[in-house]
Amino acid sequence: MDDKQLFQATLGLKAPWFVSDVKLNKVEKILDIFIDFERGARFPCPECQSPCEVHDTNQRTWRHLNFFEYETFLHARVPRASCPEHGVRQVELPWARPNSGFTLHIEAMVLALSDEMSVAGIAGHLNVNEDSIWRILQYYVNEARKNVDLSRVDQLAIDEFAVQKGHRYVTFFYDLRGRRVIHIAEGKGKESFTSFVQATEGRLDPSKIKLVCLDMQPSFIGGCRETFPAAVMVFDHFHVIKLLNDTINRIRLEEARENGELKETKFLWLKNPENLTEKQERNFQRVKDLDIKTAKAYQFKLAIQRTWELPPQAARRYLQKWIAWAERCNLPEMAKLAKSVRNHLDGIVESVRQRITSGYAEGLNNKIRTAFRRAYGFKAKEYRDTMIYLVAGGLSLPTQC
Repeated sequence: MDDKQLFQATLGLKAPWFVSDVKLNKVEKILDIFIDFERGARFPCPECQSPCEVHDTNQRTWRHLNFFEYETFLHARVPRASCPEHGVRQVELPWARPNSGFTLHIEAMVLALSDEMSVAGIAGHLNVNEDSIWRILQYYVNEARKNVDLSRVDQLAIDEFAVQKGHRYVTFFYDLRGRRVIHIAEGKGKESFTSFVQATEGRLDPSKIKLVCLDMQPSFIGGCRETFPAAVMVFDHFHVIKLLNDTINRIRLEEARENGELKETKFLWLKNPENLTEKQERNFQRVKDLDIKTAKAYQFKLAIQRTWELPPQAARRYLQKWIAWAERCNLPEMAKLAKSVRNHLDGIVESVRQRITSGYAEGLNNKIRTAFRRAYGFKAKEYRDTMIYLVAGGLSLPTQC
């Protein structure tokens, strides 16, 4: 077997395609493989698959997987078929998709490497432009999203996510059962719901959504009522505790102005006692029993968490007692939060009844944050969204050819 036959077998080429020439540049470490087709060959029309004569050809080049340390390029005359019914059409190639400067094999490698490497790292490894890697990822992510079946989605989770400093947010719509991001909307207002409906039109029926898990933002609640009229709104453990943590931190910041003991203790109050490290436990013991508002507010958080250990009716009675306790305390911030809990009591109890939680979303969000740090920012929001769907969209991507 000569070198042409070897590369033809390696590339998986079948008649009428064949390797016509191979050139190895040892100085520049480049391997050029030239592909041609047999004289008189007929190609199927991309529209109707009828065999057609060649109308003309166009010389093209594609980057292929490296052959050892040699950068490899494929060169070929790409024919256009003359179809009596559909006119002149460029034929489909077995080694590359239309309008791509890369072979299917190298694109599959890009997708596989994206699980572990940043786009900059992949670009450096393959010695190609970063924008080229982004375009590959964007194409396959968009194609995979078209094939996502949303017809059975009947439970959603909705949450905001900070995409950069300066209070720039997007809203994530999660498939609650599938635990995946199915839509990203700019901002965090009611317009996010309009964006979701438009993006999923024809694939998801809003009237069939039975349950939506969300936080207590008025814009989210209003948008949910208008968009998913048949859905039960659920305010789960994750979102309620997030509100408690935010309230505790505001109280801590206020007290820290006069009490230096509270500086740099933010994360001690965010955790449950059993989740503290040894060092954090030592530091927490130093401040938890102080006669301070922060410590008192922390007890309210520990107390409300017991709600989700109770049956639904008992949970309702327990929450009503918790609300009364919080409203009578001398902590205006906690009393304000208690009022919010009272106004959303049915949705919180529903989370106990349904045993629903969106806590898994924080795991996805951590994966997204890790990908963001790895990327050191994005040139365009399309690249940002591509990365989010890539790590949290649960997509099926062709990582093998």
